[in-house]
Amino acid sequence: MNIFEIINNKKYDNLAVIDDGEKTYTLGWIKSQLAPEINRLKADKCKNVLIAAKDNFDFALCFLAAAFSGKEIFLLADLNKTFLIEEEYISLEKIQKQSDLQSADIEFKKPDYDKTYITFFTSGSTGIPKKARKNLRNMTVESKDLLDEINSISPLENKRIKLITSTKAAHMYCFVFWLIIALCECDKFILCTDDIVYPDTSDIYNTIFVSTPSFLEKYEKYGVKLNKPPKVIFSAGDKLKTSTAEYFKKFGVLITEIYGSTETGTVAIKTGDENYRCFGSAEIQTDENSQITVKSPYFLADKISLNDTIEKLDDKTFILGARTDKIVKIQEKRVNTQEIETFLNNTDLIEASYCLKHGEKLACAAVLTPKGKEIYLDTHSQGRQSLVKQLKNLLKNKSEIVPQKWKFLYEIPKTNTGKIDKSKIEKLFNMNLSIPLVTNYSIGTTEAEYEMIFSRSCNFFEGHFTNFPVLPGVVQLYFAHMFASESFNKKILTSPSKKIKFSHVIRPDEKLKLKLCLHGKNLNYTYEYNGIIYSSGIFETAEN
Repeated sequence: MNIFEIINNKKYDNLAVIDDGEKTYTLGWIKSQLAPEINRLKADKCKNVLIAAKDNFDFALCFLAAAFSGKEIFLLADLNKTFLIEEEYISLEKIQKQSDLQSADIEFKKPDYDKTYITFFTSGSTGIPKKARKNLRNMTVESKDLLDEINSISPLENKRIKLITSTKAAHMYCFVFWLIIALCECDKFILCTDDIVYPDTSDIYNTIFVSTPSFLEKYEKYGVKLNKPPKVIFSAGDKLKTSTAEYFKKFGVLITEIYGSTETGTVAIKTGDENYRCFGSAEIQTDENSQITVKSPYFLADKISLNDTIEKLDDKTFILGARTDKIVKIQEKRVNTQEIETFLNNTDLIEASYCLKHGEKLACAAVLTPKGKEIYLDTHSQGRQSLVKQLKNLLKNKSEIVPQKWKFLYEIPKTNTGKIDKSKIEKLFNMNLSIPLVTNYSIGTTEAEYEMIFSRSCNFFEGHFTNFPVLPGVVQLYFAHMFASESFNKKILTSPSKKIKFSHVIRPDEKLKLKLCLHGKNLNYTYEYNGIIYSSGIFETAEN
């Protein structure tokens, strides 16, 4: 039973459609609220409406008003990014409540499924934000297939059930899995608009719960007991932790994970430990690089290629591989790392940068400008800490997610083919060791020199020694080895080491020169400055 089809039939006026957690609202009441707003929108010559509602109840009513008025609908998950919309639009935040129920007597014009367009905004793999435009038919077809999926997971048994969500309705996933299916199958579902904020106080018993990994992880983190579990849980936005899935399994609930994108809608689905299987009418193909292409009635294009790789098991099942583009997902938010890099590189603090997802956080390797180095080395303003704070503040207006982990390098590592060496950068973040700031360097065939400072903020000064921090000898050896390997592209043996000598202690924030020299199989190194040799030694190189 589709609300767009039955809205003019008065025998359904007493059908409960929306529940806000305190009371239910019937179709008749909804009609009375929508009628004046639809008339107002129709009278406005502007063809576009941005749904700018701040809560799910208002969102649902605003969407219905825009759809019945024949407007094109814009949806932004982040309302701070309205600058992405180039067209003129009406901003619709709330429907003014009407006390006069006589307004429900107007005839509602059913939306044209093929000409009622909904436009989402998403970041493209090139770093340029782009539109994902669909029509209402795309959405209704996807919701029909979703109904079949729900019945295969847990049959509805001719009983109406609440649909509830902890995420934003303007996200493509929530929009279909929560709103559209409730509107298109209103005899089977009640749209619950109650805010789900805290897992321990949320009533999700016997519901279909549309959520995200980060919210579901809170149940495990705080040990929330699910003595009254939901009927079905859908999760999308990021990979679900195995431990979270196991926690819910203890209460008899298998979480169903969704794979797809804003552009494609749902592509595949998996419940429990099974592999991903194509959802509904979606079809998948792969190219020679195992990159996935989708054919589906859930979008307007003939097919869409995604920047993910898969291992195809058969025509309907696959194992999801790595992303190939510059979009990463952190806290269920799509983060365009190229966009962040471009922004950083245009500041007066950063020359070059590379962002990556490290664990569950965003990390950034960066090369500092002279001004950036100056701030880093300012011992009176906590140096590195002050620099990181400035960079985060600059990025706050650009991205919801900013890097939490930083490495300041003398260059962004490259492979022999000139591409960024991602594995080397990941290795730097994986090691639990601060790195010195290189202020200048030169590299020749057999000689190299690095000017550097081990700042007081480096973690290896802690406990070595109390009230008199000095640079540990093992750390000196480690970085001599690392810089030698990078300079000459040779494997430097860590043992045996020859003639290791520590002549003077190295204190935090002292200027140093690391001099490296190749003599046949031997690699000589010295840490020195202004004629003082702090330490020296010889490594052996491996046979080529």
